Amino acid sequence: MKILEDIKNWLFKPDPDVDDLDEGTAEDYERDYQVGESIGKIDAFVIVVKPVHFNEVEKLCKHIKSGRAVLLNLEKMPAEERQRTVDFLSGVVMAKDGMIARVYQNVFICAPKNIGIVEE
Repeated sequence: MKILEDIKNWLFKPDPDVDDLDEGTAEDYERDYQVGESIGKIDAFVIVVKPVHFNEVEKLCKHIKSGRAVLLNLEKMPAEERQRTVDFLSGVVMAKDGMIARVYQNVFICAPKNIGIVEE
């Protein structure tokens, strides 16, 4: 299985600009969210967050920079901080060639470039 690991490391080179997430590494996510053998290993994650203040944006940026999709629920955030948060995260997402889209009134999805967002 060493060959598979080498191919995986070659295809998915870690981004040296991204710090380790405070919550854990990708391996921690894989271990914690491993589903039964019938479904298989999870390859991608959507992180659901409900920030209350703008100072939580840095943690969200780490998820986006590491290539994870973030579902952002801003309902509990004060109105004056919502637009600031969306503007800031829009810049981060665009810098990573990703997309941001409104899902509901105060709910947004920030997706990396390898995850498309299509509205029907």
